[in-house]
Amino acid sequence: MKGLGVTDRLRGDRRGVSVALTHVLTMGITSVLIAGLIITAGGAVETQRERAVEGELTTIGERIGTELTALDRVADSTNSTMTVETSHPERVVNSRYRVRLTSNYRDCRTDACLVLESRAIETPVVIPVRDDIDTVESTAFGGEIRLVHSGTAVRVERAQP
Repeated sequence: MKGLGVTDRLRGDRRGVSVALTHVLTMGITSVLIAGLIITAGGAVETQRERAVEGELTTIGERIGTELTALDRVADSTNSTMTVETSHPERVVNSRYRVRLTSNYRDCRTDACLVLESRAIETPVVIPVRDDIDTVESTAFGGEIRLVHSGTAVRVERAQP
């Protein structure tokens, strides 16, 4: 080693390559792991959002179903036309929704159902309505909803401001 200059001695030294290679591999693996976590978290957030929309629509549908049942009982006992205006959220998880009162829905287990639909979920929420309520096919968007009993049947409609 006695006649070698500084440059010759450094040319044979590979210790610095090991540190740089380790650093690059560590950064690459870390990047892949972080990307995987972000992708997984994004899917979990979307699933949670859909569950939140379904939960809120179920709650709203059950409230409207209860209000329809109460209106039908009172109107039947008095044999009169009645109107009730109810207030519900206009949006669920920042998405508008539609309430449909129908007797012709494939997933309905009773004679009539409330079907709540939103673009935020693929499958509508179906809420059965008491069997002995006569209904008229009708639709209203979320927010202020008017429930009307005409003396013979019940319908939903958008309440006018």
